[in-house]
Amino acid sequence: MCLSHVVPTSAVSRRTALAAGLAVPVALAGTEATAAQDAFVVANVRIFDGKRVIDRGHVVVSAGRIVSVLDRGGVPAGLRVHDGRGKTLVPGFIDGHVHHTDANRTDAPRFGVTTELDMVSDPTVHGRFKQQRRSYAATANSDLWTAGWWATVPGGHGTGTGTVFPLVEPGTDLAEFVAARRSEGSDHLKLALEDRNLATQEQIPVLTAEQTTKLVAAARKLGMPAVAHATAQRMAQVGLRAGVTGLVHLFADEVVSDETVALARRTGAFVNPTLTLWSAFESAANPATNAVVKDQRVAPYISARQRAFLDAPWGFERPGLATASRNVKILHDAGVPITAGTDSGIPGIAHGVSLLVELELLVRAGLTPCEALTAATTTPASIYGFADRGRIRQGLRADLVLVDGDPTKDITALRGVAEVWKNGAPITR
Repeated sequence: MCLSHVVPTSAVSRRTALAAGLAVPVALAGTEATAAQDAFVVANVRIFDGKRVIDRGHVVVSAGRIVSVLDRGGVPAGLRVHDGRGKTLVPGFIDGHVHHTDANRTDAPRFGVTTELDMVSDPTVHGRFKQQRRSYAATANSDLWTAGWWATVPGGHGTGTGTVFPLVEPGTDLAEFVAARRSEGSDHLKLALEDRNLATQEQIPVLTAEQTTKLVAAARKLGMPAVAHATAQRMAQVGLRAGVTGLVHLFADEVVSDETVALARRTGAFVNPTLTLWSAFESAANPATNAVVKDQRVAPYISARQRAFLDAPWGFERPGLATASRNVKILHDAGVPITAGTDSGIPGIAHGVSLLVELELLVRAGLTPCEALTAATTTPASIYGFADRGRIRQGLRADLVLVDGDPTKDITALRGVAEVWKNGAPITR
């Protein structure tokens, strides 16, 4: 259930409204002409601020930041107005599991995903991604954090594709391995804890428990979150015992055990379930995705590149969605933090649009719509230490999504994205 309150609708003077906004007069009367020129207000809108619902309010934006969130009074005068009546304003979404192969990240923002966490890629292909995410300049790209190359072993998961990258071999100094990833630009360390081929289920080499523990410790020493790919519960337990920050898949081989729940609670680990991946694995027809991408509120905005990913086949089917969904509910009810992520950039899953699928699947798994929205905003921002985003609050980055209807009650309303702003600048859909 969302925290909510009803805002008085009686009119007040402009002076009172501005006073309620605290920083509005300062921001609009400043010396920067451009700040005044690009200032606007989303007026008379329902606001989900990342934790609670304001039934009617106004959000003022200037120079890429949220200047104020007014929960009473009239619309401040002298600003361009975006009419929010019948709509809901939510923070820009954070997709906690993607893969990018170049510097073009324009697909995700068109569906409200303004921040992406890359979970394995060549760190040299992303361009000036760290400079961009610190900037408040207009951009059509999502902001990016990346794992760069992950930690896996010769013959292990992620190898055999023809791509050459550093591996954890016998005798590898694990502290030096992690430091090298950091120097390449990696923001977090991802570990491949997969001991079977996903397609054939044949056994493959994998990091040992000792290696996993040492890698996690080395990452922690450098201030890097360490996250684990594990689609089997036995390997997830290896990661949790080693102290990983989180699991960036949720296993679906069996129902989560009390032991695993206790491990996650004791270590404070989060779980990024990627139910969209299990949906894609389960059926070539992929009904959960097709329900979203064929919706006429969504279909016209899907690019050719997104369509190519959505239509790409896996070549095998593997059940798991029901078990993974059940595990989401158990972990969530136990207080384990859940974050939203898609694994976009692989067959059947596309940047941006697939996060709408993931949020719907999280609700089907048992989260409320507000809890699912929080899993894509406030929760990942808190976990990864993103102090400038994830909420609609004064002073934060103006990454905003305006949606027709009320996704805090009906998560499918997110299919009706009306407008998106990245750093306060409109995204062309």
